[in-house]
Amino acid sequence: MNSITCRLPGFLLHLRTVWLLLLLAAAPVGVQAQFNYTTNNGTLTIVQYTGPGGDVVIPDTINGLKVTSVGSQAFFQANTMTSLTFGTNMTTILLNAVFQCPALTTVTIPQSVTNIGNGPFVDCKGLTTISLTDSNAFYVVTNGVLFNRSQSYLIEYPGGVGGTYTISDIVTNTGEAFIGNSLTSIAVNPTNAIYASTNGVLFNRNFKQLIAYPGAALGSYTVPNTVSTVVSASFEFCTGMTSVTMGTNVTSIGYAAFYDCSAMTSITVNPSNAFYTTTNGVLYDKTRTVLIQYPSGLPGTYVIPNTVSNISDGAFGDAFGLTSVVVPNGVTNIGFEAFYSCINLGSVTLGANVRTIQQAAFFYCPALNSIVFPSTLASLGFEAFADCQNLSSACFEGNAPTDGGSVFFFDSSLTQILFLNGTTGWGTTYDGILTTPGTTCGGLAPTLTITALGPDVVATWPATFAGYTLQSTANLASPAWSTVLPSPTVVGSLFAVTNAVSDGARFYRLMQ
Repeated sequence: MNSITCRLPGFLLHLRTVWLLLLLAAAPVGVQAQFNYTTNNGTLTIVQYTGPGGDVVIPDTINGLKVTSVGSQAFFQANTMTSLTFGTNMTTILLNAVFQCPALTTVTIPQSVTNIGNGPFVDCKGLTTISLTDSNAFYVVTNGVLFNRSQSYLIEYPGGVGGTYTISDIVTNTGEAFIGNSLTSIAVNPTNAIYASTNGVLFNRNFKQLIAYPGAALGSYTVPNTVSTVVSASFEFCTGMTSVTMGTNVTSIGYAAFYDCSAMTSITVNPSNAFYTTTNGVLYDKTRTVLIQYPSGLPGTYVIPNTVSNISDGAFGDAFGLTSVVVPNGVTNIGFEAFYSCINLGSVTLGANVRTIQQAAFFYCPALNSIVFPSTLASLGFEAFADCQNLSSACFEGNAPTDGGSVFFFDSSLTQILFLNGTTGWGTTYDGILTTPGTTCGGLAPTLTITALGPDVVATWPATFAGYTLQSTANLASPAWSTVLPSPTVVGSLFAVTNAVSDGARFYRLMQ
């Protein structure tokens, strides 16, 4: 009845090219002019638009076969497309068929369409007009909004229409209709039995589920204490939000709840909340073992705390300001789309105990140019580092991990993979890329700098090198190395340890 069930793990909004590549593997693909397509039982499905944009018309037929469907994300970031008209043989528009097309203003749907998936036109912030013939037996457009024929299912609110929208009393399902909206307020007819609204935010009737936040609302927001569930994608693409505070009783936060909130620099949690906490604006579970969400707008280098063992799905997704990340030795799993589309992420240091890097974990990180995989790595998920077009160096310190497929797809700069002598499981290629043995993954040793500062001595090394311990000894001939306390702190882009100057000479080293 409500939108909490509309996004299923494994087939979510951000699975950009995954659906397309799986489809291409399952059926022969054809190409004509601006469209890639597959054939099924004598009809065609458009799976990718490759044209120049402008006014796009999907043809009724290609090579004599009817074009009957458009696949999920077939129009992915078609940035110059201004209008889209579906052909007269079209019956099916799959979920998220049109995704992030900012110049798109008008969509025209024919009478023939009988099946439209969730969120068919996601985050198209220029879309103001959805046209549909009145004779369509399954769908209707009312006041510019797309519904099923009975108007119980609100399918798509056009992303370019702002102001306030009021959900009628007969709506029982909003699906993904408000993802990427430009509203300042979402209201609900008081007699609606499923939904309610307060302060312009959409909830279920008893205010226990926060379902959708108005995308153009500015500033900070505090989730009410009545809320136990923040629904998946409920704040996604809210470009004006700067910070959010979780209420006392939030027990569940859905996938991509705060994805791509480009101005958000801080997430805080009521200290009385038993399930979540934050440190420096980053959201964790209460024990700080799971990193749940890094605010998209928080800039610079981030050193993940040593308590963390799991980086959850989508945790850093679309973190545009993130330039460098240090993954500590405690982390064993990096989740699905964990660093998806971190376009300025130039440096990634993986801790010594990472075992799994899940599907699309670092998909589209174009600033990343090198990566070293630790000896513990056991598996790399499908498209884990795909579309990292400047990635030119990949080195594996351990045995060959399971290849989930297309790990380095479209990484045009990566022509060779290095693995260390003595490791096993390597062939002449890995993921279709030539391999070569070597003695070391170069450039791994941090530079230790010792500086006298008044009565103190300060030891520093780059914060991109996690998991190192500073040790000292008074005698190099018969050294007795001991750990230097206190533990290092992060100062800018450096780890730093400050101690009082002691009598006599001391020698320092870093150990991992």
